[in-house]
Amino acid sequence: MHFEKVYSWEAYSCASKYAFARTLNKLNYMYLNKDLKIVNFDITYINDDSLWSSNNGDCLVLMKICFYASNLLCLSLCPMP
Repeated sequence: MHFEKVYSWEAYSCASKYAFARTLNKLNYMYLNKDLKIVNFDITYINDDSLWSSNNGDCLVLMKICFYASNLLCLSLCPMP
C-alpha cells in the first residue's frame, strides 16, 4: 500500500482502532502478500492465526480486559495475613 501523504487518523474507541488495523492487515495480505509492520498495537489481536481473533474479536478483547480488572479488584480487596 502506498499513500501519497501521511494521514492522521483518530479512533473513537479501542475496538475501532483494532478493527481498522485488522482491515489494513487483511487488505495487505490479500493484495500485496507482504509483511506489514504495525506499531503500537498488540499483534495478538490483529493476526488471524491468534487465539483471540474471531468475528467478535473486539468483544473478546474487552472480556479479557474486564477479567484482568476484576482479578486486580479481588486481589486488592483480599485481606493480607
